[in-house]
Amino acid sequence: MHETSMCGLAIALASLLYAAFGPAGAQYVASVFGIAGAVLLGIPGVNPAWGFAAFLASNIGWLIFGFDRRHWGMVGQQVAFLATSLFGLWTWWLGPLLTGGRA
Repeated sequence: MHETSMCGLAIALASLLYAAFGPAGAQYVASVFGIAGAVLLGIPGVNPAWGFAAFLASNIGWLIFGFDRRHWGMVGQQVAFLATSLFGLWTWWLGPLLTGGRA
């Protein structure tokens, strides 16, 4: 799969799993994507954008769960993590895509 579709895939998977499991199940979906993001970032040779895309899906799941349960500290933390996920996607995927690979 090409990197240009990874962000859309992460959001689509998070949305699909949220629809299937609801707000309470979002914590499990978020956990799986968070673990996947850490594993992907730890594998040599894997484009880091894949890890940040998984983290993006995790952030969305935790935000859904946090808002549903009114865990405002978690929501605040996930907003910050969402920003780092978006920055990572920019750095490793969208920025190079738009600039032709130039930093």
